[in-house]
Amino acid sequence: MRLFLKHIGFVLLLFIGVSSAIAYGSLWALRQGSFYKPSFLERQVASSSFDYIVLGSSTGLTTLNTQVIDSVLGTQGINLSMDDTALSSQYLMLQHFLGSGKQTPVCILAASILDYDVTDPVLSGNDYRFLPYGSEGYVQAYYDSFSDDSAWILSNSNWFPMLGVGYFNVELFYPSLVSLIEPNKRNRFDAYGNYSYPTTTQVSRPIVLRHGKTLQFKNPYFKKIQDLCAVNDITLLVYIPPHKTLAVSTGFTSFSVINHSDLLQDGLYFYDDFHVNGL
Repeated sequence: MRLFLKHIGFVLLLFIGVSSAIAYGSLWALRQGSFYKPSFLERQVASSSFDYIVLGSSTGLTTLNTQVIDSVLGTQGINLSMDDTALSSQYLMLQHFLGSGKQTPVCILAASILDYDVTDPVLSGNDYRFLPYGSEGYVQAYYDSFSDDSAWILSNSNWFPMLGVGYFNVELFYPSLVSLIEPNKRNRFDAYGNYSYPTTTQVSRPIVLRHGKTLQFKNPYFKKIQDLCAVNDITLLVYIPPHKTLAVSTGFTSFSVINHSDLLQDGLYFYDDFHVNGL
């Protein structure tokens, strides 16, 4: 019986050791590549100073094309928006940008419109993309600030990386193999951080009715972004992208707002209710 238990213990330790090595290797490979935005910022972006940065969700990713903006204004910007993220993720990305030793005088925030008034933020669907930087204090503190199961897994992956890599295996392990083979491969964004949704229709459909929505900017992470910008002498500009069904108002604000929520009057330019297409 004792010999059997020793064999079981040896097999268990071997399994943990091999799993840990694979997990460490996966996170290392992701950090060396450019597949996701956090590592792209460190590995493929040579400049340390930008005239502006764009933070946001998929709306910022697809609406504000920095290459077009720079060609018109003669500036240098970068789009750090990520799909399926919330204001909490954008706060973490701003921390990551500054923690990478990079600077900017202007931050354009293009978050999902409804997220500005969320009062009980939860971990975003793609926050695992920061896991290769889990040893950084700001990333660990971010994961620790949430209480759901995914946050617990990501938080404890700093000590047991097989937890996060195993749980998010499709999103982390397989992309790490891609990063090993093609370190410059990017996940649905170009060298400037931009991406465009495809055009789904060629038929002009005038938008007749939009519902009114007044933003109060109650999300606690919006205040965190404001404070972080203030500490680093960064001017915060809120950009509200075109929306197919909402006409947004903001009232008086202490920060600059560019409101394009009802700018486009034809459904031809929308991929869905929330996103513009490549046109």
